[in-house]
Amino acid sequence: MRTIILLVTLIFAALFVSPMPINERTESYELTVLQINAKWNESNALDINRLKNCNIEWAYLEEQNKDVQDKFQKIPFIVIKKGNEPIAFWEGNIMFEPTVTLQELQAHVNNH
Repeated sequence: MRTIILLVTLIFAALFVSPMPINERTESYELTVLQINAKWNESNALDINRLKNCNIEWAYLEEQNKDVQDKFQKIPFIVIKKGNEPIAFWEGNIMFEPTVTLQELQAHVNNH
């Protein structure tokens, strides 16, 4: 039960971070892929810029308020959301590497 509460808290925290658009896409899509990472861990960031048919957002953990920072110990944190509803999410592993590939993310986007 504690794990479920923690996961739900992480998902909602991901929805309330201050995301920044990666690039200036002119189209708006139903799904958004948000990646939360730390500046010191940029080398392990997933290049979500290459995803198609979705909005792309990212946020630096250091630029969030303390309450949000405390909720993320496993980075990068990647969430696919539809509006404010999370559809799927992944946390980084013990080496602070993504646990999802770009192809897996694209497959999730394509399936929704």
